[in-house]
Amino acid sequence: MSERALPANFSETNFPKHKLLEFPNNFFGETQKAFTKKQINMMRYAYTFAANAHDGQERMDGKPYISHPLEVASILVEFNMDIETICAALMHDVLEDCDIQKRNIEKIFGKDVAEIVDGVSKLGKIEFQTNQERNLSSFQKMALAMAKDVRVIVVKLADRLHNMRTIHFLPRTKQIKVAKETLEIYGPIALRVGMQKVRGELEDLAFKCLHPLRAEMIESAIKKASGGRKKIVYKIRKEIKKHLSRSDILSTVQGREKNISSIYRKIKTKQKPFSEILDVYGFRIIVNSVEDCYRSLGLIHNFYKPIEGRFKDYIAIPKSNGYQALHTTLLAIDSIPIEVQIQTKSMELIAENGICAHSHYKTEDFDKNFHVGNWMTGLEELHQKSVNSEDFLESVKTDLVSDEVYVFSPKGEIFNLRSGSTPVDFAYAVHTDLGNSVSGCKINRKYAPLNVQLESGQTVEIETSKNAIIDPAWLNFVATSKARTAIRAQLRHQKVSKARKAGKVLLENELKRSGKSLDDYRGSLLKRILNSAGVKSLNRLVTDIGLGRKTSSLVAEKFYDGLQIREADKNTKIFSELKNNKIDGVQAIFAKCCLPIPGDQIIGHSDTERGIVIHHNKCREIAKYKNKSDRLIPTVWSEASKPHNYACHLKVMCENGPGVLADIASRFTTSNINIISVESKEISKDFTEIFIDVEIGSLFELKKIMQKVRSMKTVSSCKREINDQKKTNG
Repeated sequence: MSERALPANFSETNFPKHKLLEFPNNFFGETQKAFTKKQINMMRYAYTFAANAHDGQERMDGKPYISHPLEVASILVEFNMDIETICAALMHDVLEDCDIQKRNIEKIFGKDVAEIVDGVSKLGKIEFQTNQERNLSSFQKMALAMAKDVRVIVVKLADRLHNMRTIHFLPRTKQIKVAKETLEIYGPIALRVGMQKVRGELEDLAFKCLHPLRAEMIESAIKKASGGRKKIVYKIRKEIKKHLSRSDILSTVQGREKNISSIYRKIKTKQKPFSEILDVYGFRIIVNSVEDCYRSLGLIHNFYKPIEGRFKDYIAIPKSNGYQALHTTLLAIDSIPIEVQIQTKSMELIAENGICAHSHYKTEDFDKNFHVGNWMTGLEELHQKSVNSEDFLESVKTDLVSDEVYVFSPKGEIFNLRSGSTPVDFAYAVHTDLGNSVSGCKINRKYAPLNVQLESGQTVEIETSKNAIIDPAWLNFVATSKARTAIRAQLRHQKVSKARKAGKVLLENELKRSGKSLDDYRGSLLKRILNSAGVKSLNRLVTDIGLGRKTSSLVAEKFYDGLQIREADKNTKIFSELKNNKIDGVQAIFAKCCLPIPGDQIIGHSDTERGIVIHHNKCREIAKYKNKSDRLIPTVWSEASKPHNYACHLKVMCENGPGVLADIASRFTTSNINIISVESKEISKDFTEIFIDVEIGSLFELKKIMQKVRSMKTVSSCKREINDQKKTNG
């Protein structure tokens, strides 16, 4: 445990001569011995300062307002945060709610404490769900404060955690707003800084608030199943412990419970019944060293059968938030599936508390693998290169929610990128100059297109040219904010005529997603849109996009606002069940334009001629009917439907060569998947695009076969085409 030091610029002489208040008895819990008398005294100064500032104020529950900062500080005491952070937590609301100036705090407690309090106050003023554009500048300031001192977000997360614990005192409309904001903003931030424990509690509290009946149902089902589960968990724990002890591995073996929000998320995303998700048992093995982690893995793989493709090594390649563990899934006693995580004690602490763990469990592994600082530093770089606050907000929110892939440079360096990243993203991740000079690439020593999505474990080699030209079309497929921002920065330096053409292409491409084009907007309608975008002519608008001054996706929103189907709308809709291709007894047909399959998010369209037509939620055709919302039927697949095969369209990019097509086709036939039709199109001397229509039973089955095809050495990519240009609407 690292020793907490008093800030050098803390000045007791500058503190008003008030009688110092005593902390409540339960404030420190079991941690009081970790503080010196001087440290406790400084915290008492901060407590007294805040109590005087909040004197006479009350919370919604009727308690004195100072009870809230005390609870926030108490959470941070549990995390063993430094004195400055705890003092800032005690005073985190005095700038916002009281007649206190930042300079008053700085004079007594020093600049760092004042900056943390100021950063938290700025974040508290932002409304993420409403008046977004008005608050973009505030968000930018907050994110930069985070980049300068991560303790700003640590205090804010503790503040949000206590507010969520007491959310039931708020009016219902306010509860919903705060809970959604927690899921969309603060949960992902907690994950990004590695605070898994806080993230789990935040998401559970938000889920219970938004969906009380669903939460109650899941909790009840867990409780009902817990009796039988306890016996199985005890039996497997005892057996694992016995095997490890025989090999002289000192360990702690724990049963791992899933939080209710993660269970619900799996039910939705994996389209699996609750019973099937609950049937997977989780265990965590805690050992003393990295060597023991790998020894433990080998031992349990000897005694239980590992499930193919379900092993991940986050020790050799840690996640960007510092998380490290070995993950494996096995069949244990009586073929019961179990998920096992193997960690050292320090890895477990970092997994739960993230960046907070650094303050009291500093290890070489932590310093080497904890990459949150890189993300924070990246915020400042984004700020310098972003054209405006909209661009900045889009980039930060994109990075917050991303999954990751891990790829290698030719020298063996590891780069973690956002899921969906391409060789262009990789080039910019290595260095901006490398990205600006890209002319081609190799993946695993073979030439590949620049827009192919990278997969973990691949080695990427970038070819460059001094005369390379930035292609505006890259903005249509790059996935990382660093690449997007750097491309826009380069585009701003090109000629206006080129920029105008590039901007028009980008805007047209965005509008195509809703089935619209620029020709659909004329006269007064176009004028209103241009006014809302802050420009006087369409030429100026597309030029601004081409120069990177405006974001094409955000501009497109102004054109077809109200036409797109948004994820947030789903919470307010009542879903109809699609069972055996019928809705409420009425026969439904499947749209040929998007070919939905079980597991997809779908929507029905009531057509006067054809009846109910089922579309994929992301289908471009369905956007045409958004203004006729009475014709749209929010729909979900029924789990009680009989097994059935559905048509699906795939696009495979592969090398030219004899036997390649036959090899790809054999992957489908050996998996008992029927191929309906095959078409091929040579796109260059080295590459061919193959369009394959197959019959598939579910999204899970589709992902499985796509993974098999992608694993082939001759295949660069295998994608599902939601809207095949060759197909007509269903």
